[in-house]
Amino acid sequence: MNLDRAGDIRLTRRGRIAIGAIVVAVILGWQFGARSLNAVAAPTLAALIVGALHVRRSAKPTVELSAIEAGFPGDRRRITVSLTDGGIATVELDLPYGTSEERVDATVTLPHTFELETTLEQRGLYDVGPPTIRQRGPLGLVERRIDTTETSTLVVYPERYGLARDGVVSRFFTDELETERQEFDRLREYTPGDPLRHIHWKSSAKHDEFLVMEFAPTRRTETVTIAASSTPGYADEMARASATFAEAALDAGFDVEVVVPDDVLPPGQGTIHRRNLLGLLARAGSGPIPDSVADEADVAIHATEDGTDVRIADRQYALSELVTGEHHAPTVEVAA
Repeated sequence: MNLDRAGDIRLTRRGRIAIGAIVVAVILGWQFGARSLNAVAAPTLAALIVGALHVRRSAKPTVELSAIEAGFPGDRRRITVSLTDGGIATVELDLPYGTSEERVDATVTLPHTFELETTLEQRGLYDVGPPTIRQRGPLGLVERRIDTTETSTLVVYPERYGLARDGVVSRFFTDELETERQEFDRLREYTPGDPLRHIHWKSSAKHDEFLVMEFAPTRRTETVTIAASSTPGYADEMARASATFAEAALDAGFDVEVVVPDDVLPPGQGTIHRRNLLGLLARAGSGPIPDSVADEADVAIHATEDGTDVRIADRQYALSELVTGEHHAPTVEVAA
């Protein structure tokens, strides 16, 4: 019986050693009598046959990979690998570049669940899996490989820079004309926490208390368009700068549209839009964008080996003039 050709069943390393022991026993039996053959070869061969039959008749295990929360470099994530049904199996799963690249490599009794902790390291979209599964017999002499297409996607968002509170970007995204654009509603008594710019000084001078202007609620509908490009090898810098300015605009209440090489995110606001925006920048690659698109954008970014240039409105800056270089913590929960 050729176990290496018995369907999808094959010998393990231990099984090959067992075959070697059988060969030695046969040689010894030929030289010294059948006792050596009966003592070693017969039970070993029986174990191989029983193991092969056991594996062949066993139900094939199924595997499930958990969904992985998207995150930023430095975040820790848990990946769960669950195997069902019975028997013994060897499981191998390598984590991709972009993580701390820990791995699963173990032989376990099923059902079994692995929980793997890893650290996100590099912006990008990565496929996790499929795992390699080899179902084994009771003595580990034979195995069969279980084909599975089970995968999960890992999304690592770009890092963001810190921005100075009173810097160029903050001033650009601060609505200095907010008060003038809102519809005046009424005057009311000042309460702690009211912006001082809302105090109506002329009316307050006629009373013994400060009066502040209250406005009818409005919702900002202006759109900020961010267009970004880069030369080959500098997509990470492009994505990081784009994420920094896009989140600043979202935090200021603007609708944000993002244009990158070969992809566009239409204008929008809110948590889902922020998540989609970061996902777009996680997968964005290097390349050019049309000059007309860059010229019409409110913020145009271009990253090269010489640095990253940023045009805001009609003024040109080096990225280093606009950011602090510090990592920017998430402003909202963006993971699914």
